[in-house]
Amino acid sequence: MRPLTSLLTFTVGALAASVEDCPGYTASNIVKADGTLTADLTLSGEACDLYSSDLPNLKLFVEYQTKTRLHMKIYDAGLDVYQVQEQILPRPRSQAVSSSDAALRFSLIEEPFSFSITRSHSGEVLFNTTGGQLVFESQYVYLRTQLPRDPNIYGLGEHSDSFRLPTVDYQRVLWNAESPFIPRRSNLYGSHPVYFDHRGDGGTHGVFLLNSNGMDINVDQTDAGDQYLEYNTVGGVLDFYFLAGPSPSDVSQQYAEVVGLPAMMPHWSFGFHQCKYGYWDVNYAAEVVGNYSAANMPLETLWGDIDYMDLRQVFTTDPERFPMHKMRELVETLHQRGQQYIMMLDPGIHRLGNYSTFARGAEKDVFLKADDGSRYRGAQWAGEVVWPDWFAPNTQEWWTDEISRFFDPETGIDVDGA
Repeated sequence: MRPLTSLLTFTVGALAASVEDCPGYTASNIVKADGTLTADLTLSGEACDLYSSDLPNLKLFVEYQTKTRLHMKIYDAGLDVYQVQEQILPRPRSQAVSSSDAALRFSLIEEPFSFSITRSHSGEVLFNTTGGQLVFESQYVYLRTQLPRDPNIYGLGEHSDSFRLPTVDYQRVLWNAESPFIPRRSNLYGSHPVYFDHRGDGGTHGVFLLNSNGMDINVDQTDAGDQYLEYNTVGGVLDFYFLAGPSPSDVSQQYAEVVGLPAMMPHWSFGFHQCKYGYWDVNYAAEVVGNYSAANMPLETLWGDIDYMDLRQVFTTDPERFPMHKMRELVETLHQRGQQYIMMLDPGIHRLGNYSTFARGAEKDVFLKADDGSRYRGAQWAGEVVWPDWFAPNTQEWWTDEISRFFDPETGIDVDGA
């Protein structure tokens, strides 16, 4: 797969305007309370419409949620732009602390609108958009913050780049993609728009942008040598959580309080796992397990890649190479030896009328739709496929039923994970 190097690269012609030509916004109707601030943001001049339509009216909301967490959101007044739903990522509860008790402080400049986040006790500036214009369009959002020289920035996963991120001519593309062999400077399987900024004795703070749209995050210097980090998203809102730290472990804990704690993993999942695409049949997989034993090498878990599927159709086994009775024997043997078996699932559902998983999904109307109401189709391992719409009302019931059928311990594969 060719890596996506930039989400915002145009292949035809040059833009008539640049970010510098955009008018920015003006703040008005500012209302300050003890632990919150609200304001209206209005486009300050003629729209530049860089990649889509400038939105003329925005809302600003600032909330001191805890002593170490400040929440700030800029969103469209009409509430037409996509925001991550609460049901998908429940928001942390606010303790409604007083701004005077908080470790972070928010301040703004009304025209052109900009804002900064500082440490209350030292006045150190942690995030500062002064000098750059906010661009907020229906399908493009731009924001730049200043950084200290040669900053220690970490995060913005998933990537295989250096632990401490480069500070010149560096771009992180957040756009999930299959990434075999883990290429350098390329978008990988997951997107985590959060970074830690470590400033030595000044402490560490975190910045999390709750936005699920694809984005380019650039870390670079201006011609004058001034350091910056900038967001270029293809939509959504600016929903920031600023985390005061001051230690890296403090920031990690504060971040977990926002997005939730990871699932508790079983003890066996920390052992040695063997997974490889290309096992020809179930006997080959069993031989791999036997070779580990012959070499006196520990093996906790064997994985089954999509080789096991019949014509690459999820929730099936190839009747010749991975017959169900043989698969059940393999898993039973592994369990008798205190080992586990995990199988890969692929939600690209083969669009084939006599394929039962597709037929049941179609009956429950669970697949993604195109603009014209037809099923959104594409090409994947099985051929022409459709994908589940995880927000549709019947999808979870259908998917759970398919898993229950295929992994039934009495008639299917008594799998340990998928």
